[in-house]
Amino acid sequence: MFDLNATLIIFVLSFLVFMYLLNQVMLKPVGKVLEARAAKISGDLKSGKDAHSKAGDLVTHYQEHLHKIRHDAQTVINEATQKANQSRNDEVGKVKAEGQKKLEAAKAAIVTERKALVEPLISQELELIESIAHKLLGERVTLSVDRERVKSALEEAS
Repeated sequence: MFDLNATLIIFVLSFLVFMYLLNQVMLKPVGKVLEARAAKISGDLKSGKDAHSKAGDLVTHYQEHLHKIRHDAQTVINEATQKANQSRNDEVGKVKAEGQKKLEAAKAAIVTERKALVEPLISQELELIESIAHKLLGERVTLSVDRERVKSALEEAS
């Protein structure tokens, strides 16, 4: 069936030499390339995870910083609004006080002017009463009409 001779030994030896050479020339360099590639991929994944973690930390830091800035800005806006409202209220109060003073002064001027106008009217009223009494009675009559009554009647009419 099988003959063991030198051809088989040479064939086996040549196969072993071929496998050794194939391993040295092709398989080891390819294995080294594959190991290097796996190491590079692993390193890139690790650096990517680190970069992602750092980016997340930066985003968190910037969001906190932005929140603080927004809060500070809102505080400044609220303070400015409060100061503006206080200033407006102060100015409105001053204008109201000034208007009230002018109103009181105008009322006092009207009262003074009314008194100044009523006094001459009292005399004219008394003369008119005497004139009407003279025309009705046909003779001169001295009437004793109280000036204060005439004055109160004129003040009520106005």
